[in-house]
Amino acid sequence: MRIVAGRYRGRKLTPPSDDSVRPTTDRIKETVFNILQWDVEGARVLDLFAGSGALGIECLSRGAAEVVFADKSPASVALIRQNLKGIEGSYRVLTADFTGVLRSGEDKFDLIFIDPPYKSGLGELAVDAAFDLGRVAEGGTVVYEHSSELPFKCAREDVKVRTKVMGSVTVEFIRKKTTGLVTGTFDPVTKGHMEVIEEALRLFDEVVVAVLVNPEKQCMFTPEERLALLNAALSDNTRVKTLYSEDYAVDVARRVGADKLVRGVRGEGDEAYENAMAEYNRAHGFDTVFVTPERYADVSSTRARELISKGDFRLLPENAIITAEEIIRRKGKP
Repeated sequence: MRIVAGRYRGRKLTPPSDDSVRPTTDRIKETVFNILQWDVEGARVLDLFAGSGALGIECLSRGAAEVVFADKSPASVALIRQNLKGIEGSYRVLTADFTGVLRSGEDKFDLIFIDPPYKSGLGELAVDAAFDLGRVAEGGTVVYEHSSELPFKCAREDVKVRTKVMGSVTVEFIRKKTTGLVTGTFDPVTKGHMEVIEEALRLFDEVVVAVLVNPEKQCMFTPEERLALLNAALSDNTRVKTLYSEDYAVDVARRVGADKLVRGVRGEGDEAYENAMAEYNRAHGFDTVFVTPERYADVSSTRARELISKGDFRLLPENAIITAEEIIRRKGKP
């Protein structure tokens, strides 16, 4: 066993003498940290089921801000302290099982390593507890190592899992799924709106697009029609959900579990209104991400309605045009 990289690269670590404690091999450790290489420096780290302390010590070597080592075995704790001799950095070593550590305090961690005895069933419990008890920082990752003989079956809908199989060992990289909420009147949805939604999809794992009420606007399309146009426009994307609501954007964001609001800003004329709304949203717990369309910066719903009244649907997303034509035919001449 050795430290793979960083300040103490190449330093040997003492392995457990008890065969019941299974340290992560150098090969697997190197693969794991190749995936995590941009996440370690400056991170707060929790090494559960720490064993020899190899994972947490690797983090200290690579510049982690703080590492908490935890193991319920006094022999493992003694081994961790032995391997930490000569290692500088901020760290704590706890003699405690994973439930006690996760339930005590409110500290959040950027990285949580979970490497329990294989086939013990403790790993899945620890993963759920880490998220349910709020110990994973925003953007943080839980790294769960387990036997490949027992695949990880994650029932959580609020996380995203990346799986790396390495022969008899599998490592799961689990993080909270990020959700962006795009709001607007969408009367109708335009190519400009689609550019904002596409950018939101680059920023978040999933996006919710909410058709909201604006009492100051006289709409061409009913809420149901606007929602139908959005669904048609987004029919090819499985990472987008749509809804209609008469609530405030922050209330919708809270209900759907959004991390941030996303708003399109076309120019200076929008900025004063959007900044005021962003301040309101921030005061109610949600930051706003502003997106400025580039390809369709001059496209507005007002202009789209003007063209539609003349039978011209060119400013609508291609997938929405047939639906829009059908709606207009049902309505009669606009």
